[in-house]
Amino acid sequence: MWLIPTRNRPDAMQALIASMEATGCVPECAIMVDGPAYDIDWPAHWHIHQSTEHLEMQLALNQLFALYPDEPCYGVLTDTSRPQTKEWASKLEAAAGTSAISMCNTTKHRMNPDTGLRRITSYVLGGDLARAVGWVWFDRCVHLYGDNVWEDIGYGLDIMRYLDDVVILALLKREGEVPVDENHKRLFQGKPYIEHDRQAYVAWKRREFPALMERLGAVCSA
Repeated sequence: MWLIPTRNRPDAMQALIASMEATGCVPECAIMVDGPAYDIDWPAHWHIHQSTEHLEMQLALNQLFALYPDEPCYGVLTDTSRPQTKEWASKLEAAAGTSAISMCNTTKHRMNPDTGLRRITSYVLGGDLARAVGWVWFDRCVHLYGDNVWEDIGYGLDIMRYLDDVVILALLKREGEVPVDENHKRLFQGKPYIEHDRQAYVAWKRREFPALMERLGAVCSA
């Protein structure tokens, strides 16, 4: 199952669907529309959910995870993702299996400045791994650092699988690829969350990460 949160971006969501259709690969997806419903052409086999309460990234993704708790794996996309490769979904799903993390080529080759390791954008989590962790997006934060956490886990356990031949573009505001909108204000229920999320990540990495890694080692080596 592929999980996609989206807020106030019907045009971006329609463009994502079009990019999937152009590859000939439109996998089963669960969508959380975080706000007003979209009047767009949804694929008939997709599962569309809507929240009238503002959720933001973390709650939107983890509510979808709670709705579909028993999937063999979970792909994570945003509405600014643009798949380019035929069979992109099945290749990433096969690479992740039930206990690894697979990641695509975005063509930007972004590296984490703190670790020097390749950043993840669109990715697939093995279902057993996600269930062992308990979430698909870092649940201490509102929106940020979910990618950092899965990089910490994936590289730390040596379960990151990079597929250079699977391209999913990740459109970025800072490169002028997506228009600036309300989502970029980084507000949740009227309050800024950037510093909150930073502190939550730093505290988690120091206090909880070592024990989590010890516990996950058994899951990923089984």
